[in-house]
Amino acid sequence: MSSFYRPAGTRLVRPMRRRSPRRALMPTITVLALAVGALAGALVLKHDVRFAVKRVVLEGVPEARQAEAEEATDALLGRPLLFADLDAAVTDLSRRPWVARASARRLVPDTVVVRVESRPPVALARRGSDLWTVDRSGSWLGPYAGRAVSAEDDFPLVDGPGDEESVRRGAAFLMALKAGDKTLFSRVSDVTVTPAGLVVTDRVARARLLLSADPGAAPRAAATWRAWLALAPDLARRGLPADAADLRFDGRIYVNPPPEVLGRGKT
Repeated sequence: MSSFYRPAGTRLVRPMRRRSPRRALMPTITVLALAVGALAGALVLKHDVRFAVKRVVLEGVPEARQAEAEEATDALLGRPLLFADLDAAVTDLSRRPWVARASARRLVPDTVVVRVESRPPVALARRGSDLWTVDRSGSWLGPYAGRAVSAEDDFPLVDGPGDEESVRRGAAFLMALKAGDKTLFSRVSDVTVTPAGLVVTDRVARARLLLSADPGAAPRAAATWRAWLALAPDLARRGLPADAADLRFDGRIYVNPPPEVLGRGKT
């Protein structure tokens, strides 16, 4: 058996290769190039007229509020699309009493779409020779297009001196009544605002009822109204008038109030 001698292994040490300065700078140059490109792109988006806002599309805005909505969003026109302050326009619109909520979105290259959800109509009011729908705050929403298939499009009429305050008071009362007693609300055909209070026509009982003009008194007015409805048949049997009543007072019902107190209207 032969033996062999193997000398100890030697490790080959290769000389270190020095990186060239140019190669060492490449990552830095790449990062700088990307940053410059991003900055140039941002400048193009910010200043190039091709990316400026040229159209503001309004969705869900009532006809009567179109000019008001345009005034609130006109500041967006001409601004850079990606840098335009949409939140400011949305906040401005959301402060309007007729707006339930608002939102906005961008459409490249040059359009902003503003979506508005207006408060629903609660009544009708005369505006000149036309009937307009109004919301809970008395804000004009637009011309009444007539009753549609749904009974939800059949609204009480707010009448009176014709000023904004009268419409506001009548609409606020109807909203409070609807929230507290939908059955009584469904019986209302019109509300006339007078200096003495609100004259409500109960279309089912064919009677005119004088109620407090304070919307906060709607629950008490509803209770008194129901008490009068319970008494009305007995009043008729006794020969007492059952087509008019003053319900403004706690625990008291006045029948046959003077015509000047009830104001004008139909029963």
